[in-house]
Amino acid sequence: MASNHTSIPLTCVIWIVFLVFFGSMQLCPCLSGNSSKSGSCIEKERKALLGIQKGIYGAHKWLSWDGKDCCRWIGVGCDTITGHVVKLDLHYPYPCDVAYPDERCPNKSEVSPSLLDLRHLNHLDLSMNYFGGAPIPDFIGSLANLEYLNLSNAGFGGTLPHQLGNLSNLLHLDLNNGYHLDVNNLDWLAQIRFLQHLDMSYVHLSKESNWIHVINMLPSLSVLYLSGAALSSLPSILPHVNFTSLTILNLFGNNFASSIPGWLFNLSSLEHLNLGLSDFRGNIPLAIGNLKKLQILDMSTNSFSGHIPETVWSLKSLRSIDLSWNSISGGIPETVGNLKSLESLDLRGNSISGEIPGTLGNLGELHRLYLSNNVINGQIPETVGNLHHLEELRLDNNSLAGVIPRTVGNLCNLYKLDASKNNIGGEITGFMEGFSRCSANRLRYVNLHDNNLSGPLPSQIGEIKSLGSLNLGANSLNGSIPTSLGKLSSLSELNLTSNSLAGALTEAHFANLTSLLSLDLSHNSLTVNVSQDWLPPFKAKYIRMRSCPLGPKFPQWLRIQTNLLELDLSSAGISETFPHWFWDTCLPRMVLNVSQNHMKGNLPNPIEKKKGKLPSFGPLLSNEPSVIDLSNNLFSGPIPPTLASHYGGLEVLVLAHNKLNGSIPSAFCEANNLVVLNLAGNDLSGILPDCWGNSLVLSVIDFSDNKLSGGIPSSIGSLSHLSSLHLRNNSLSGKIPLSLQQCKQLIIIDLGNNKLSGSIPEWAGENLSSLRVLCLRSNMLDGNIPIQLSPLASLQVLDLADNKLSGNLPPSFGNFVAMIGIPNGSKPILSGDVASYYVENLLITMKGRELIFTAVLSLVTSLDLSDNNISGEIPEKFTNLRGLYYLNLSGNHLTGRIPENIGAMEQLESLDLSRNNLSSTIPTSISNLNSLEYLNLSHNNLSGRFPNGNQLRTLINDPSVYMGNWYLCGFPLLEKCPDDEPAEGPTAHGREEKQDENENDSEMIWFYVSLSPGFVVGFWGFLGAVMLKKSTRYAYIRFIDRICDWIYMAITINSARPKSKGNCGRM
Repeated sequence: MASNHTSIPLTCVIWIVFLVFFGSMQLCPCLSGNSSKSGSCIEKERKALLGIQKGIYGAHKWLSWDGKDCCRWIGVGCDTITGHVVKLDLHYPYPCDVAYPDERCPNKSEVSPSLLDLRHLNHLDLSMNYFGGAPIPDFIGSLANLEYLNLSNAGFGGTLPHQLGNLSNLLHLDLNNGYHLDVNNLDWLAQIRFLQHLDMSYVHLSKESNWIHVINMLPSLSVLYLSGAALSSLPSILPHVNFTSLTILNLFGNNFASSIPGWLFNLSSLEHLNLGLSDFRGNIPLAIGNLKKLQILDMSTNSFSGHIPETVWSLKSLRSIDLSWNSISGGIPETVGNLKSLESLDLRGNSISGEIPGTLGNLGELHRLYLSNNVINGQIPETVGNLHHLEELRLDNNSLAGVIPRTVGNLCNLYKLDASKNNIGGEITGFMEGFSRCSANRLRYVNLHDNNLSGPLPSQIGEIKSLGSLNLGANSLNGSIPTSLGKLSSLSELNLTSNSLAGALTEAHFANLTSLLSLDLSHNSLTVNVSQDWLPPFKAKYIRMRSCPLGPKFPQWLRIQTNLLELDLSSAGISETFPHWFWDTCLPRMVLNVSQNHMKGNLPNPIEKKKGKLPSFGPLLSNEPSVIDLSNNLFSGPIPPTLASHYGGLEVLVLAHNKLNGSIPSAFCEANNLVVLNLAGNDLSGILPDCWGNSLVLSVIDFSDNKLSGGIPSSIGSLSHLSSLHLRNNSLSGKIPLSLQQCKQLIIIDLGNNKLSGSIPEWAGENLSSLRVLCLRSNMLDGNIPIQLSPLASLQVLDLADNKLSGNLPPSFGNFVAMIGIPNGSKPILSGDVASYYVENLLITMKGRELIFTAVLSLVTSLDLSDNNISGEIPEKFTNLRGLYYLNLSGNHLTGRIPENIGAMEQLESLDLSRNNLSSTIPTSISNLNSLEYLNLSHNNLSGRFPNGNQLRTLINDPSVYMGNWYLCGFPLLEKCPDDEPAEGPTAHGREEKQDENENDSEMIWFYVSLSPGFVVGFWGFLGAVMLKKSTRYAYIRFIDRICDWIYMAITINSARPKSKGNCGRM
């Protein structure tokens, strides 16, 4: 028995030793190279691999496939027992943005059929290559052992092959594609029943309406990515949810246009849910609270409304919430403090109101807090200082008030602080001091722009050595800038614009600003006090010191700023001309603005520089500013022709309001990139160049207020992008060229105050449908006003005044759409980029004076046909123009009545109908014009009572309102109307007059009562003195005698003098 008991264990030991020895013999050759026999792989598979490598672009550079043992090759894995290749990873290893490919991205590759020789392959990765839009080969479906297939971002195109459904062992399928893959039928996917990971992002599934039911047949599915898959349908009811193992669901970037279906909240295993940018609508369902395991929630950029349900704040596993850019309202509840695991909270771009709850300070793991672009009010809570892990705090574009609490300075891990565009006040010293005490400060970005901050900049700011961007512009900071600012060697952006800072900046302020790229000190009272030979330690790209008193000399320290892309020294009090070295600082795409100074001298001539007068000018074609604004200075002399030809990249040239003379160089016609050309307000003369056929993108021409003569050249009609044409106040003659009708994008035509003749072109209304302003005033145009102008739906300003136009007023002018509705100014006159460099302007005569409209021009509506020879009646349809602000029909021969319904033009601020032959009564409805500020009805044949009204009472003190109408009566005129006599019975008006009469009678009675005692005392006092005292009586009688004698002698002498005779003859 004993021998039997010992023999069984011994037998087991023998078998174990045998198995270990046999296994080691099999495994040893594969320990280092995963090969099967004698240190080499299977030859057939080795050759297949080499064939596959040949089809992959650049594989020889990053695949070191040397030697015979293919199992040792990079990206190749072999079975440890059989030696067969089971893994092939050929993903492109270098970084490449598929959306924006560059030289780092691969060229076209091909999938070799040799792949079929790797029958035992279970892992295949061809991602990040580029297969040139070729379809995915059908034969991949023959690799039946595949468990992992990654063809993402590989440039495959066409329709997904249904043969992929043969890969029944597949666990991981990644077809994420930035190219043009689509699906006709997805039924084959249901055959891969063990699939756990599926990524079909950016594969077009729009043709597959049954997609969710196919997905529902994959019970093992754990990860599903369908972002950007062009899905548009998501059923509201799913009878049985079969893919409950799902932990990640990403439907980002689709177009469902519906609410979230209820069945989605039965996926109780979900940990990551992304429904962003998919046009989901309605309220966020309360059932979201069922997803107890949820860690990542992204519902951003949808159309959700209503409040955030309370159940969201009960999901204690949440690490990230992104509900940004929806229409969510309501406040942030105190229960947000329950989410102790939360690392990121993003509620940007909603309508969230109320205050920031103090319980937010309980979120000790929070790294990112984004609450910008809401209507949150109140103060920033002190408890924010408890968020010691916080890296980004964005509170910009809200209605926050109060001060920034000192506790914010405790956030030593904070990387970005943005509380711009609020109403935050107080000083910044408190929390800035806190940051300066952090041992390992990480603060890089501070933006408090556009608040109500006051006080000085703290000297401790120089201790925040990590600071890279500081924007404190548009506040009320005062005092001087501390020299400690010069310690910030990492600072690349400094913006202190629009404050009340004063004092001088010295070399110490810039001592260590070696990283400075952008400097904006505009709209302060800062000067720069440095030595003439000072060399700044930085080479900035953007320097803006607008409205800083830098003059009178041009700053010498700019000499080494050779990397400038923008320089703004406008309104800086500079009176010198450009120094000879300046143009070396000009780089391609540079924006140069030195407007609103007193700079003088001639404009720079590139030819002179090239000849050596200014030898430091440098290569002309490599240093091309794209914007030059020298307006409102004292530059004189002619415009150098080479200014345009040598600056081929010039996009905007503004030389307006100087003293330039000579003619306009024809070289401007060759400036192919020129968009804005503004030469207004100079002394330019001669004719306009007729060579505009090569100007490809010219959008704005302003030559107004010069001394130009001749005709308007026909070549201007070739400017297909022309939107604004200003030739006002010159001496141009001839007719308006027919070619101008080809400028289909014209928005403004201002040809006023010239000597143009002919008729108003009918084609303006037929071809220039975008026209918003047409000003032809003060020319010599004749003929009738064309009714063809009526269809101009965008026309806001029509000024044809002071011409020789005749005929009747077109009734169809009452159909001007832009004058019927009330303008809201939402659509600017000129589009974005052009409006940045050119402010539209228009001279409009209204309210009896000339006004220039600029920024508010988009709000103006005006119709001025005054001082012509127009006859007939004012059409009743004119009263349809309820959005019209200014109407002037004065100085014509209009007859008939003022339209009865003129009171319907409720926006009218100025109405001038003077100097016509209008008759009958003034409509009583005119008193309904409550916005009226100027009214002139003088010199007509109007009759009857002058209307009474609230607004009219403010205008009647000016006689020009009604003078020259001899048959008008009633207040405020002196002439009473026939029906002004008091009627039977005491009317209110009669009672007032009677009361006035009684008051007058009472005053007369008291006058006579006061006069009587005076008369009695005076008369009897004198008579008593004469009668009672003898000497007085005799003296008085002698005085009377002398008076009578003098009168008698004067009459006698005068009558005895001989009379002279007139007209007795000529000499």
